[in-house]
Amino acid sequence: MKSFNYVKAPDLGAALAVLDREGEKACLVAGGTNVMVDIRAGKLNDLTLVGITDIADLRGIRLGQGKITVGALTTINELAQSDVLAKQATALYMSANVFADALTRNSATIGGNIAYASPAADTAPALLALQAEVLIESKGGQRRVALAEFFSGVNKTVLLPSEMITAIEFAPSPQSAFLKIGLRNAMAISVATAACAVQMGRGGVINDCAIALGSVAHTPLRAYETEKLLCGQKVGEHNLTQALEALQKTICPIDDIRATGHYRREVAPVLVKRALFMACGIQRSDDKKQGTGDREREGRGQND
Repeated sequence: MKSFNYVKAPDLGAALAVLDREGEKACLVAGGTNVMVDIRAGKLNDLTLVGITDIADLRGIRLGQGKITVGALTTINELAQSDVLAKQATALYMSANVFADALTRNSATIGGNIAYASPAADTAPALLALQAEVLIESKGGQRRVALAEFFSGVNKTVLLPSEMITAIEFAPSPQSAFLKIGLRNAMAISVATAACAVQMGRGGVINDCAIALGSVAHTPLRAYETEKLLCGQKVGEHNLTQALEALQKTICPIDDIRATGHYRREVAPVLVKRALFMACGIQRSDDKKQGTGDREREGRGQND
């Protein structure tokens, strides 16, 4: 028999007080797209559900002082419609637009997507490529954690029971991109995802870059070795071999109902290459032959 208490927190202070009091017995609920599924599956029981949807201070997308701050309760649909993200954080904007279906995007929040810590979380690779930081708060104070250090395992993070995410922060990165491969239905969980953010120098040389992947390991991850090999290079069709081969040492994909680990190993470098070219503003040779329609289908992961 399922047994739950429910508390609706009118503000951040009230929510933090409940978390401090209930500890591991508390479960935050915003969009509820993951929580309700787990309740129906019998994975959650005997908890105090803390409704936080009314906390207006945790919503919104703000650009200022060289940073973009996204409130934890900002919905995926709000990300997908944001002109700020479309221009200044393209990878996150692209990931929001291929996130599940329209109904889910209207409910799911960016904080919930990160806190649930699925290896297939669509926003995670984009935020990793943007080198985002997670703003965390408890009754005892505040701290910030680099997203690259936030995930500790499948559905596990460094969050303490008394803590909650209040915002995600990152620097603008207009030269960024996100790509996804998913099965052909609207609610498909990603088979593999990749995101890239670059800073270009003279002559088309990459001065700096960040590359991230999802659904190819037990957590979303950065491809640091590949990044090092790309920096200082002028990206073209034929000079990426060593950098893309380095991905194989970074990822450890598994077989599941969506795809085999072998398939994910094969597709990961393809996604990274295409996302990199897109971030750099380079048109691939097959795009020139086939036109922009194929590129749009890649961006949508073939599942929306």
